[in-house]
Amino acid sequence: MYLQTHASLLAFCARLKTQAVLVSAMLFLGIMIATTPTGAQTTGSVLKGAPSGYPAMQEPAGTINYLDSPTPGEVSFIGSAPVAAVNQVESFSALPEAPSAMAQAQALMASTPSVTRVVAPGGGRIAPIDWKHIPAGWVGQPLTARDKMEIGARDLYSPFSMLGYVVTAGYAHAVNGQPNYGTNLGAFGQQFGAIVLRDTTEGIFTDMVFAPVLHEDPRYYVEGPEHNFIHRVLYAITRPILTRTDSGRETINGAELLGYGSASALSYTYYPAINQNFHDTAATFGDSLAGSALGNLVSEFSGQFLEMIHLKKRQ
Repeated sequence: MYLQTHASLLAFCARLKTQAVLVSAMLFLGIMIATTPTGAQTTGSVLKGAPSGYPAMQEPAGTINYLDSPTPGEVSFIGSAPVAAVNQVESFSALPEAPSAMAQAQALMASTPSVTRVVAPGGGRIAPIDWKHIPAGWVGQPLTARDKMEIGARDLYSPFSMLGYVVTAGYAHAVNGQPNYGTNLGAFGQQFGAIVLRDTTEGIFTDMVFAPVLHEDPRYYVEGPEHNFIHRVLYAITRPILTRTDSGRETINGAELLGYGSASALSYTYYPAINQNFHDTAATFGDSLAGSALGNLVSEFSGQFLEMIHLKKRQ
């Protein structure tokens, strides 16, 4: 529009060949530009990944702005969007005038929930939304309360969790540990059932109740071999006490501490009478935290170990 108007004015001035007309035309052009509505001007830059034909528009508040040269592990946000990074699908504040293009853009936006529109900085890979453990170098997607509940439900009866139930019940049965049902064959079934019930309530309280309420991330982020052994061990065993918020800030792991505490208190109602006392309830809480730390150690080093024995491809 600007070029067309400018060319028309120049042609008009050339035909009349008068200085007065040239001055008047330039003043008229300046008034037109100054009084153009704000909505008609394009601001910002073309969003990366936008289909050809889309105009460069201002991103609306709350959308993710992909940096041209992002610092690894960082993403730029506009408005109040959560700190995160995923698929390079951005939003547009305006749509092309063509009806077909408008329909395509609306379909694209409708099929891509805003919570999954993230950009992996530095070429990193995006972990699936339902992964409980995020491999080293991968980016975790932002989680809604519903996502946390689904992750918790999946983790309750995963093969890894079931193996943990069997090992824990087997150890308690062998040493006649808590819960004290004895060492006969029937006692093993009772111990297994009690441990499954305890761990189920722990998962429900931790991942499905307190993590959403406290806005904490229930996932474990593997540090990986770029860190030394001592650092990785200390990191793993302290995760039951320390975690990250939804925005990535480190905080006290209130979800796990409160979740394990609630589940331990609830065990008082179904453990044998011999274990229904404060000492054994506190011991159950401590054992749960120790088990969580052990599970984190397994998650931290198991991937690298499986790669070393060629049972897993290097990521």
